[in-house]
Order: sequence, then structure tokens, then C-alpha cells
Amino acid sequence: MLQNFKLINKKNLTDNIFELIFEAENNFNFKPGQFITFLIPVWWRAYSILEETWKQLKLIIKKRELNEWGKWWSKYLCELEIWTSVRWVGPAWHFTLKENENNKLFLWTGTWFVPLYNQITYWLKYNLNCNFKLIFWARTNADLFYIDELNNLKKEYNNFDFEVYLSREETITYKKWYITDFLDYETKDTFKEVYICGTPNMIDSSIEILLEKWFEKENIFTEKY
Repeated sequence: MLQNFKLINKKNLTDNIFELIFEAENNFNFKPGQFITFLIPVWWRAYSILEETWKQLKLIIKKRELNEWGKWWSKYLCELEIWTSVRWVGPAWHFTLKENENNKLFLWTGTWFVPLYNQITYWLKYNLNCNFKLIFWARTNADLFYIDELNNLKKEYNNFDFEVYLSREETITYKKWYITDFLDYETKDTFKEVYICGTPNMIDSSIEILLEKWFEKENIFTEKY
């Protein structure tokens, strides 16, 4: 579906991560985990949907400067003025959660958490009878966001839990190092499915460790960016 929608709200979650809320012209259908594609001038760029309510959708985007790998489109979107209209096509993609009672582990880094968070919140709401465990990695405490939302989910649903790893800072609250340090031989006994979203290196490292721990490859689902 191709249509216009306008930015109706924007706020900083960190120094360079923004929450953007858009309102579409018409209702649309999507599956948790899917993305939309912005038709930005001279470029198309896809972003996963964090949350959808009627004709409104929420995104989280990391703003990169123009000299950072040439990813000018994130700067363009994060600097949009309120009420600015843009065009998009979608939703689309097949990185969606399996509707079953297998306990599920989710690994993410940075803003790549968006499709996983969307899947988790959707299926918690609809009482999927399994446990959800989320492992979140960031460099420092200042890079974290949506911690309050995750704590609220943990309070509301007894089948949801999460842990945070920081690789460049030691704190009392969070664990040190990387999300792959969570993976051990008990992973395959506790969880039957793993969903991973992030950079190719992180995903490849996680898969390699999971396979070394005898996790079944057919139950590992990934989304690389």
C-alpha cells in the first residue's frame, strides 16, 4: 500500500535516538515484526514498526550524521518538522514470531530492538502461552532507552523478563560485556526458539555460539541490517 502520512510527534530517547509518531491517511494491516519503506527523495529506506494504533504508527530511529557511512536518510527523518508529510509503502517482510508455545529468547542491539519489541508486546497482549526473555545490549547507560517500558511489561506479565548488557561501562544495575555472554549450554533447555536482530557480525557470532551449545539451527530466526 502506498500512501502519505504526517509526523505528529517526536521526542529524544537519547542524544541521537528519536521516537517518531506518524499518522497515516488510511488504516492498514501489518504483522508484528514487519517494516514500512519511506520514499525519501532519491532513496528508499525501510524501518521496522515499533507500535501501531489505528492509523498511527510509532518508529524509533537512530540519527546519524552525514559523514557517518553516508546514512543521511536517518538525519533527514529525525529532523523532520512536526506536521511534515512523507510517503511510504508497506508494511512488508516475513521476520515474524512463530505462534506456538515454545519459550522464546530475543537478542538485540541498539535500535534493532524495534521489530522484536513489537512482536513481544503484541503476543503478550494476546496471551501467547510461553515465556519471553529479552537480552538488550548497549555501549553505556546513556545509550539505553525504553527501560521503563520494559520494566512495566515485566510487572504486568509474569511470563516476560529482560536483561541488559553494557560493554563499555560497569554499573550496579546492569551486566558487563555482550549479549553473547548470556548464551550457555542451558539455553537450549530453557528456550526452544531464538530471535536475533542486529548487525551481521553480532548475529553471526550469536548463531555460532548457539550451534556450539547444541541449539537447533531451524529454531534460530534472524534479521540482519
